[in-house]
Amino acid sequence: MGDIQTRPFSKNYSGLINQSVIAVGITVLCVTGQELMKRRRRGKGKTQPGEGLGSRESWEFGYLFQGRSWAWRPSPPTPGGWILSWVPQIVTFPEEKMNQLRGVDATLYIRFLRGCFYFTLLHTLTTFPILFPIHVEFSENSIDKKSMTRASISSLVTTKQGKSLLWIHICLLIWVTLSWIATLFWISHGAFMLRAARIREAAQRQFTPDSSYHPHPHPQYAFASNPTVEDLQPTPGLRLRTIMVSNVPPLLRSEKELKEYFEYFMSRKLERPAIGLTTNTQPGFFNKSIAYLFNRAKRLPVIHPATQGSRNEPSTDSSDIPDPEAVPVIDRVIIARKMTELASLLERREEILRLLETAHIKLAKTTLNAVKKAMGQKDAHQPFSRSSSRAKFVAQQRKPAVDPEAGDATQEGTLSEEQRMEQLIKVLGPFVDQFELRPPPMKHKTLHSSKHAFQKLRTEGSSDSDVPVSSPGYPPASNGRRRRHKKTVWDALLSLPRSSLDAYQPLINLSHLFRGKTVPSIDYYTAKLNLLTSLITENRAKHANEYDPVSTAFVTFAEPSDALRACKYLAVHPHNPLTCMVSMAPEYQDLDWIRVMKSSFDAEFVKDWVVSLGVWAFTVFWLFPVSLLVGLVSIQNISVFWPGLKSYLDKHEWEEEVIQSFLPTLLVALLALLIPLILLLIAKKAHTITTLSAMHDRIMTRYYKFLIVNVLVFFCVGTAALQSILDSFRANASAPDVLEIVASSFPSAGPFYVGWQIFTTAMHGGFEIALRTLQLPLIMYPATRSQVTPRRRTVGLRPRTFNYYYWLPTHLLLIHVLVVFAVLNPFVFPFGTLYFFIETGVIKNQLIHIYAKNYEGDGKLILIRIVRYSLDGLILSQGVFLAYMVVLKKTVNVGLAAVLIILTSIFKIVMTRMCRAQFEHDDIVEANAVCSSLAEDDMHETERDDTENISEPDIHGLITRLKPGKFNFRIPEWVTFSYGTIRHHSPLTRQPNPFRPTPASFSRIGSRSPENSPNISSHIPSEKHPDPMSFPLFIDVEPKVHNEDDFTGPVVTHPSPVAWDDLMTPDLPYDNPYYVRPISNVLWLPRNPCGILDLDDTVDMKTSITVELSTGKLGTWIGFTEVDSPMQMSNLSLEPSLMTPTLQPSASGIPSSGSLLGVVDVDGTEEIELPIAIAKRVEAGESDIEQIPPRRPSTYRHRPSTGSSGRGQGSIKRPFIKSYRSFSEGSTTARLRSNSIMTTLELPRPDSGHHSSPRMHSTPRVGTLRPDAHAQADFAANASLSKLSLNFAPLRRAENISAHHAILREVMAEEEEAFVDRLESEEAQANSTRSFLTSWMFKKPNAAQVDAAPSTPPRPASRNGDD
Repeated sequence: MGDIQTRPFSKNYSGLINQSVIAVGITVLCVTGQELMKRRRRGKGKTQPGEGLGSRESWEFGYLFQGRSWAWRPSPPTPGGWILSWVPQIVTFPEEKMNQLRGVDATLYIRFLRGCFYFTLLHTLTTFPILFPIHVEFSENSIDKKSMTRASISSLVTTKQGKSLLWIHICLLIWVTLSWIATLFWISHGAFMLRAARIREAAQRQFTPDSSYHPHPHPQYAFASNPTVEDLQPTPGLRLRTIMVSNVPPLLRSEKELKEYFEYFMSRKLERPAIGLTTNTQPGFFNKSIAYLFNRAKRLPVIHPATQGSRNEPSTDSSDIPDPEAVPVIDRVIIARKMTELASLLERREEILRLLETAHIKLAKTTLNAVKKAMGQKDAHQPFSRSSSRAKFVAQQRKPAVDPEAGDATQEGTLSEEQRMEQLIKVLGPFVDQFELRPPPMKHKTLHSSKHAFQKLRTEGSSDSDVPVSSPGYPPASNGRRRRHKKTVWDALLSLPRSSLDAYQPLINLSHLFRGKTVPSIDYYTAKLNLLTSLITENRAKHANEYDPVSTAFVTFAEPSDALRACKYLAVHPHNPLTCMVSMAPEYQDLDWIRVMKSSFDAEFVKDWVVSLGVWAFTVFWLFPVSLLVGLVSIQNISVFWPGLKSYLDKHEWEEEVIQSFLPTLLVALLALLIPLILLLIAKKAHTITTLSAMHDRIMTRYYKFLIVNVLVFFCVGTAALQSILDSFRANASAPDVLEIVASSFPSAGPFYVGWQIFTTAMHGGFEIALRTLQLPLIMYPATRSQVTPRRRTVGLRPRTFNYYYWLPTHLLLIHVLVVFAVLNPFVFPFGTLYFFIETGVIKNQLIHIYAKNYEGDGKLILIRIVRYSLDGLILSQGVFLAYMVVLKKTVNVGLAAVLIILTSIFKIVMTRMCRAQFEHDDIVEANAVCSSLAEDDMHETERDDTENISEPDIHGLITRLKPGKFNFRIPEWVTFSYGTIRHHSPLTRQPNPFRPTPASFSRIGSRSPENSPNISSHIPSEKHPDPMSFPLFIDVEPKVHNEDDFTGPVVTHPSPVAWDDLMTPDLPYDNPYYVRPISNVLWLPRNPCGILDLDDTVDMKTSITVELSTGKLGTWIGFTEVDSPMQMSNLSLEPSLMTPTLQPSASGIPSSGSLLGVVDVDGTEEIELPIAIAKRVEAGESDIEQIPPRRPSTYRHRPSTGSSGRGQGSIKRPFIKSYRSFSEGSTTARLRSNSIMTTLELPRPDSGHHSSPRMHSTPRVGTLRPDAHAQADFAANASLSKLSLNFAPLRRAENISAHHAILREVMAEEEEAFVDRLESEEAQANSTRSFLTSWMFKKPNAAQVDAAPSTPPRPASRNGDD
């Protein structure tokens, strides 16, 4: 932002006029744009708007300006009518209703903005009328009255009478401090009332549970999934009794060991691992380190290491004696697993699905346009010309013999060009008219006959239709909701002979094995999709324990009290404060599963320190380059190179003042917009934070410090003063007078912040109401509008989220400016009041109508940041005033200011503890209410107390609202000066209601842990009449793939979209979504591919319109007879005459070596046999051919030289597949799964006399970090071994190869390349995350170290004293 010395700005009141004109212009443009965009209709909404809000698809910008109107709990739509008609709705919108619609975080933030407005309004009416006349009247007469500097305290102290009035300033400073403290009390009390209302609502939901599922608008996985309640298995209260364990050491990364760890230590006496913190926060490094050393110094550790002399004697220390009643009951332990291969496959599959759907839409558009042109020629009684239809030369060049897979040979040979076009017109003509692709007057000529012909054709079937007429699944039956869908253009395309569509099939150029060769893109993407789906299915068929464990785990207790106790007394490992860091489990939607699946520790403290130091250096030294940049773009420097500008500005003084003050401000504002993005990039790349809330909190704290340091402190102090401070660290340099620098710099900056507030009001209010015109939402609008596939449009229409990490530091900066200049220059208060008045209305409107949320924090982080950071601003203002009084030698004012700083600091600590204690108490109440630990009568008593509006807290300690019309001076219960964090209450003596619905427990849900899986059935009670209102419980938790092969035909209507919900998200088991979320093997296509995409009118197609019929089925790797997996493809002949497999696997699943004889080698030089129509298009050099961008080579790849440079046999440099498998010692044959999709042809190793399978061992070596390699590795390894084995057998090279076989080879080679790239990337990332300073954390302890300080609890024998 530069500094006050180098920043040009006007100190006169006339400069405010210029700023106001610019601000009004920005506001008018933004408000006008918002009103125009939010009223713009789309598609059918233009011609048939209907009544009410209507569908989201009927609005062009509906997803941007009123996205919450289509949520499960919809917000009221934005009122129409006049401009700014939404203002009365926002002003009168009650806080209770907003809490019900948006949750505590959003409602608390609006309450904070209201509190800021009330605070500034109060001082505009009190402090400003007192100090402003005093400054103006008693300042020195030499100061111009038109200058805002006269309203500063620096002008007042130039006179003797002015100095005598400084007692008023210290009194008003105390008044500012007390008023803001009162504002914080009001904000905090409101936060606890909002939380109490949410808890009561959650308790009420236990009586009327909702079994329906509403997806979250922002899922934390990059693939489409539509799970049901049966797939998700939500359990009320699961999150409240689950903890998340980070930095789990390798020896504890098993369900059994981690369970014994908590049972062992929680049954013994434990010292507090931190000083004075509650369960809501994880203790910091210094906190837990000091507590650890203090506990060691007292010689009161959890377990005393036994000496050699008394090793066999039982311990007599009371802390080592277990308490049987204190052993917690653990329902489930989930160790996060490294499934990066599965995540990569799912993300790539989603992209291939989109490309395949785009290819189908392109096929439909091209075919319909050709039919439209042919219909026009037919109506004009003109013959079908060669240019009008690509099928003309298909009939002329057709061979007598055709591929039997292409359809009926008799039909192919008898249809002429005119007959084929007539067939296309009969089948597709009705859709040309339906989609209005030609003028309406031409409809009546062929409408009736074409519809009759199409229905007749659909009844009789086609010789090469995908599904025979006799098939029970097609045509669809007349009964059933989804079977009576209207016939679509996709049904018509499927009914046509595939040879009739060859002239319109989209093409693609291959870029890997067959580089430069052209094949049909639908066939290519279908094969690639089927291969990825098979690999995903194989990975998901494995047990979760077959994947490598990582350093994050989730432990679910039977009682929420045990989870809270673990967070409080076992926050870190008793013997190593850097491991086993325990915190309450976040919401399922808050987890970033990609980061959870990383093998490295969650936080390396040395690495975090280095990154934090780098961020601080960036924050501190940001001032210097910005000051240089602002100086370069100043009017004086520009005028040197542009003389004409100088002469113009010399004659136009007003324009010069506007440009001189506005241009640097705009430039710095644009640069400041990049800071949150830079901090977000640092948080993502330099840290491995597993939750979005923790990452956003990290960004918030850093951005707050950046703003305060650069926009307030360094800007006022200036670069020259800062340079003198830095020079003082030299050897012979004199120490600068810091107090003199502070006293002289801050008062002079008041006039700048007055104009800055005007400009900031327009920027923040105007750009936010127009949804940040210069930022991401509207920038991404053209890409969303141009999408042709429903899959991508759905992602683009997701509601936007409100970035608290950007707005809270920004608004706190305004509060800092106001409190710092409250007594230095009170002229800032009126403009601060205007700012918060506008911001409160604008942000409230955005939160009600637009923004969704990624997670709900119940106001914990927001309130703590508001309390602590705003009080830091008060301390800063008091410190600046203290320095000024020291320079003026006002001893009394100095003493009072020092006492005020001390009292404010104490209040900051006490207020933080009180808020955290109340949050912890509310967590306990919520856990008891949701987890059925409260009595029914007590709940009714609570409801009676609420209905009577009593002014006391209810019996459970929740904060209630006072009765309207009454004023009470009673202090709320949460205000306590005790350092205890938990208030003890007498236990409840009444029994709970036995007729209350019983919540689900993990004891009735199947676990993937091996120790729990055999006993699943023993925990299932027999229920003959389950409660239909309760959440369904399902024992089968294996991942599923939706089977779409029902009796509804290949094309069905896409289900109606389910309303999303971000408010009452269910408590889901902490299973990896990449492992358990179902996927669908269907293409999501628009019903009208030629019109505007409408998500309300789409279909699902279960087969692909490929050139070869046998390859069109989705989700199954097919193309050869009796072939089970894609790995066998690499060993089969590619000649059509050898399609019958000659490889006979042995009993062990491994074929004999003689089966490799006669295998044909493929190197990419073969000619691909294409259908005649496609071959002619390729020869003609058709321009509309898709290009596959070549895969970017890995930076870390080092391929071995093969000594061959030319293309031909053995010239393809296949990547060296490094073995990432480990074997059990003494084992000669690995375990083979039966009926596995990817049970592959496993070849004997050249240097081994026995057959072995490169399988992954179930448990890795302790401390190893290896890339994730499973089904994809099996596929690549077998393909490479197959190529190696070809060197021992005579080879035959095919000159020609079918298109289908070439595509199979291409996608297999691409998959091998993708596997190697992913492995090298993960290996390089794993090696780069380790620091030599933290390598001791990853070392495997030897036997002596284990005996001295075990990382795992001793076995039961050791607990009894036996070695």
